[in-house]
Amino acid sequence: MTLRTRSASASPFVWRADDGGVPDSVSSAATFDERDEDDARLNLYAGRYVFPPSVPPTSRNEDRGAVMLKEYAGERAAAFAETEVRAYERLLMDDDVEIVVDEYGRGPGMLPKKKLPIARLVGYFASASMEGDGSQSLWTAQEWHGVRRLSEYPGAEQPRSDTKFWPPVQRVQDQPKKARERYVRRAFEQCLKGVWYAHTRGVAHGAIDATTFLCSTYLDGKADELEVRLINFGCSTLCTPESVVVDLKALASTLTELVFSTFAARGPTEATSAAALRRVFVDIHELDFKRIRAYCEEEPDWVEACDFLSDNGGEYWELLRELWQAEELMDGYGCTANAGDLADRAEYLRELLERY
Repeated sequence: MTLRTRSASASPFVWRADDGGVPDSVSSAATFDERDEDDARLNLYAGRYVFPPSVPPTSRNEDRGAVMLKEYAGERAAAFAETEVRAYERLLMDDDVEIVVDEYGRGPGMLPKKKLPIARLVGYFASASMEGDGSQSLWTAQEWHGVRRLSEYPGAEQPRSDTKFWPPVQRVQDQPKKARERYVRRAFEQCLKGVWYAHTRGVAHGAIDATTFLCSTYLDGKADELEVRLINFGCSTLCTPESVVVDLKALASTLTELVFSTFAARGPTEATSAAALRRVFVDIHELDFKRIRAYCEEEPDWVEACDFLSDNGGEYWELLRELWQAEELMDGYGCTANAGDLADRAEYLRELLERY
């Protein structure tokens, strides 16, 4: 992946003070071919501790002995590395252990950290570049949660369903369509919670899309165990009404793509990409959700997606509407829609639909 700054950054390869100059605006693009010498390059590696941390894992999906290493190579990359570290200083400012005790006040001898909807930063350092060109790189080390990006879930191959015939409730729950719906409902809720967690600590992500969420599994059969974590805070800023709206609208695009790519009869295609759906929702129908619903419901390929969104009186349509129209829901004090309220509603809706 190549990250480019629109305005030059005169960054030395050191961790700068709080008043260090971070570019006013950035853009990102994937590239694997020609690279300009001034490109800000981000290389990803998996590594392992020589001696794993003694702190217990927060979930069964976490490998405490592994880390994700990010190498920020190229002079302009320093701004992104520094921005991510500064963001984590705020995101982890109250990162204490989770104290869980039983009815007698007894707890584990080694207390685990709280389970967070983001991948923690565990360290950062500088070293010679892995590219062997004599330059210096900045590095961050983060908790290892795998490399399963939400963007790849709709096209992920699912094993053949081993549907149990008895009991009837289990048989219904094991149906491929039901399991897929459970997965998307849980992903929907956890993506909202990840963004809300960042916003409550004053951090606006600034670059949300389906590649910035890591999934613990792609298997529909393990939907109830799904954990989603928000990553990549290199383009983040402090929260303002405007930056919060940017995050919410980007999340709207991400979740819309998730639903339509997952349930499309032909699977994920160019028509279900975030860019194509944004044209339908914004450019063609100008966020008029009455027109949007009518248009989508007439598309044969999107029947199951519309059925999913229409569950329980169209609550998922309403959640998407509030995300897409976040800018219109602002008052004199800021955005009246927030990811926290929407996450609570998504959690309630998921529990309600999974119960019946």
